[in-house]
Amino acid sequence: MDEEMFKFSDQDAIVNCMTSLAVNDQLRFIDAAVHAKVKRYVASEYGLNNNNPDARALNSVFREKGEVQDYLRSKESTGLEWMAIACGMWLKWSALHDFLGMHIKEKRFVFWDDGNGWFSTTTEDNTALAMVNALSKKWEETKNRAVWLSDFAITQNMLLEAIERLSGEKFTIERVDSSQLVKEKQAAVAAGDPYAIYPLIETGFVTGKFGSHLEKEGEIMNDVLGLPKKDFDEVVKAAL
Repeated sequence: MDEEMFKFSDQDAIVNCMTSLAVNDQLRFIDAAVHAKVKRYVASEYGLNNNNPDARALNSVFREKGEVQDYLRSKESTGLEWMAIACGMWLKWSALHDFLGMHIKEKRFVFWDDGNGWFSTTTEDNTALAMVNALSKKWEETKNRAVWLSDFAITQNMLLEAIERLSGEKFTIERVDSSQLVKEKQAAVAAGDPYAIYPLIETGFVTGKFGSHLEKEGEIMNDVLGLPKKDFDEVVKAAL
């Protein structure tokens, strides 16, 4: 604690970019920020609405991120302000990491159910710009809240259509039943399989059932934060 307090002293804001699987370590950083009298703590969020009870029940990553926000709310009385940026998923990152059903190198696409679940996406550069503008220009507007971002909401069907059209390639299609997958992977997690959590995280985003369609969760703040409009085709093209 003393080391963190020393590093946090005289800071207006602490921005946490720790990985999801280390999210519980944020609690001690929050305590250090309180003791160092930091003005604002920015949680490592960058996902869906982790205040959604269904999201928290789906997997430990969503639950722990939600608990971090709960903890931050409990510290508001100390004078510590907080912010958590929820930006949905990054398409470019997802294409590189075989996420959202995309397996670009294999020319394979996996649909969850009918592929019509809606989810929000934001580019990496708009996510970064939102952080900068929130802390430098829109401090009060982003105080003690989750900041929802979305360049556009899409479905897996829309995503595959754009990929095939822009690449000129046909993809092999597979489908999974989301309810069955959740049962299987939650059981695997309970049995000690550390990798089973990843399909549960993916399920949280692509099905639209767990708070990933941010337009339905609250005010999208792209305009408030001065983010430029993005073209869906251009974003997909850059991800391929």
